[in-house]
Amino acid sequence: MNCLICNEEINPLRLKALPGTKTCVNCSTIGAKRGVIVTGGEGDHTFNDIVILEEDDYKTYLQQTGKTDEYLDLEDEEDA
Repeated sequence: MNCLICNEEINPLRLKALPGTKTCVNCSTIGAKRGVIVTGGEGDHTFNDIVILEEDDYKTYLQQTGKTDEYLDLEDEEDA
């Protein structure tokens, strides 16, 4: 199947993962997502959950928590 925007062939693995997709990765309007592990509860009732964030929200989360991400550090070096 070809992409509706650029008419290039859509990768078969993308079609397998997203059978209804009509665009290739390069033409997709959906950006990268990031996951953050959140621990909640107390004692014997502790649980972990994953929160999915847009890339910009993830960067804001890192700034607000003072955490770092090697992937983001590498991107910043490439921009310099």
